[in-house]
Amino acid sequence: MGYRSDVAYCIRFTTREHRIRFMSAQFINEWIKPEDFSLVDDETILFNEGGRKWYDDYEDVKQHTQLLEDAKAQDCSWEFCRVGEDYGDIVYCNGSGEGEEGYVINPPDIVSTTQAVYVETEGEPYPIGETLDTA
Repeated sequence: MGYRSDVAYCIRFTTREHRIRFMSAQFINEWIKPEDFSLVDDETILFNEGGRKWYDDYEDVKQHTQLLEDAKAQDCSWEFCRVGEDYGDIVYCNGSGEGEEGYVINPPDIVSTTQAVYVETEGEPYPIGETLDTA
């Protein structure tokens, strides 16, 4: 069974080309796959999964965390939200290439944070095999 969380994060790249180059380099392992993401717009991707075991020592969680760290290192802006089963177990972090620090949301903000995790995007599934036009 285990403790489960709803997890969502988005990454905003500087350009469409930046997104394509960055993400094509990330899909080289078994833990991060294009079909796990939605394409919100040309520069923004979204990962959103409910009922997930999000333990820091799990390999898939390490890979998603590394993806966010790599995005931060490349001056992407990002947002991350995890809502656990227990009341008040909410983590929301955001950042940009300008060095904003993450923070933890206080329990009174649980409604807006939970709604944020469940936001449905009208974005298309991430385009598998998308490449840059080199012409």
